[in-house]
Amino acid sequence: MPKINIQKQTPLTANEAFNKVRSLLESDPDLKKLDSGYKTNFDPTKLTGEATGKMLKAQMTVKGSGSGSQVEIVIDLPLALALVKGMVEKTLDKKLSALV
Repeated sequence: MPKINIQKQTPLTANEAFNKVRSLLESDPDLKKLDSGYKTNFDPTKLTGEATGKMLKAQMTVKGSGSGSQVEIVIDLPLALALVKGMVEKTLDKKLSALV
């Protein structure tokens, strides 16, 4: 399976970054278009979460880093979506950059 690994350093606290990214992953219409069976599950105590569906699986981790935090999202795509890996990565990276 092709993997996408996106990491963003942010000046936000780990909790602030977690809540913003959680909101994005739970409600973004573009992500829901990509996979109609898309569901999310988050653990606010560990600042982690996952999104699963028929077409993708993603893991999110937020860690404190200096005076800010680091957000990491790792997405596993099926071989059928390998050709759109770049588009998925670019879209998610752009949304995260605008958010955090």
